[in-house]
Amino acid sequence: MRSTFTRTGIALALAISAASAAHADILDTLTGKVAVTWWKWALQTPAAANPVTDTTGAHCAQSQSGPIWFLAGTFGTDPVTRSCDIPAGKFLFIPLVNSFYGAFLSDTPETRTEAYVRAQAACTDPVTITLTLDGKTIPGTKQFFTGTPGSLSPLFDIQLPVDNIYGVDATTVPQLKLTPSSEQGYYFALPPLPGGPHTVHWVATGCKPGTVQDITYKLSVKKGH
Repeated sequence: MRSTFTRTGIALALAISAASAAHADILDTLTGKVAVTWWKWALQTPAAANPVTDTTGAHCAQSQSGPIWFLAGTFGTDPVTRSCDIPAGKFLFIPLVNSFYGAFLSDTPETRTEAYVRAQAACTDPVTITLTLDGKTIPGTKQFFTGTPGSLSPLFDIQLPVDNIYGVDATTVPQLKLTPSSEQGYYFALPPLPGGPHTVHWVATGCKPGTVQDITYKLSVKKGH
């Protein structure tokens, strides 16, 4: 395991069209904070109902709350298609391509510093990203990156559940806790979609060597609020 994991990424854009510079600055700041919440959702959800390992969409509603609805990438490289019913009025938070590193409590002090975990989580490879909504390409997918000054995600802790996606126990990962943890990646968010069927598809490569994400969500958005 060694606490290094790569997935898809997110950008908290409140509209598909270009926002004003001031608005973009606000969204850029929010992205890192929401990205941390996304990682907690992805890693702290038990394996039996984890939406990242889900290949059908059966668990897409797991642990969803508030105005933002998280979509998920995959831990592998094979294409994944999920079908998902979602409530009306939800922003869709999309992990396009990203990376995570969490330190074990038993790690040596020099590998539990902010500088070390941020370096391990850093996106080091050039990325290519294509995002479409109902067949139409969405621009600006590289705008919201949590690896630039001013948009860095805060450090955070991950408390793995007993039934965790890595299949480890407290003898392998003391207290099942990863701290400090860091992430870096590209994220996007779509504003609430009209009621009815919609298809969100993204393909992303890079960030970490060998990373490939090819994710399709066939969404059914509830009509009305």
